[in-house]
Amino acid sequence: MTDSLTPRERENERTARRIPEEVFGDGDLDLLDDLYAPDAVDHNPFGSEEGTEAIRESYESFLSAFPDVAQTVERSVVRGDTVALHITSRGTHEGVLWGIEPTGNEIDVQQMAFFRLEDGLIAERWFLSDNLTLLRQLGAVDFSTK
Repeated sequence: MTDSLTPRERENERTARRIPEEVFGDGDLDLLDDLYAPDAVDHNPFGSEEGTEAIRESYESFLSAFPDVAQTVERSVVRGDTVALHITSRGTHEGVLWGIEPTGNEIDVQQMAFFRLEDGLIAERWFLSDNLTLLRQLGAVDFSTK
């Protein structure tokens, strides 16, 4: 955070950071009801989840595949009602993900999340992950030239 942020922008950043740091980092899915608006929309590479229950199911799927996931916020940019986070996710593949059985492989993946907040709650999130690197780390794709 920088000194040039307004009090509302500081609060928006704190709210957005709780997703990687507490929801994923601590596995505390109960926080979703406190952080997301009831009609929030979560956009991701596979489509959009509408409402906190659908968002919870999506998050549960990732957490069941990587129960030890640790997400680090590398940097943040805040402007008005929008917060952008660059996140690194690290963890062990211990559950099924996208039909891929557990491999025990470690992942280290870069991600971006953009949050739009209304009245202190997340109204929308746009999430992008380097899924090609993730699939390579799980052994699901091979880029060798052999």
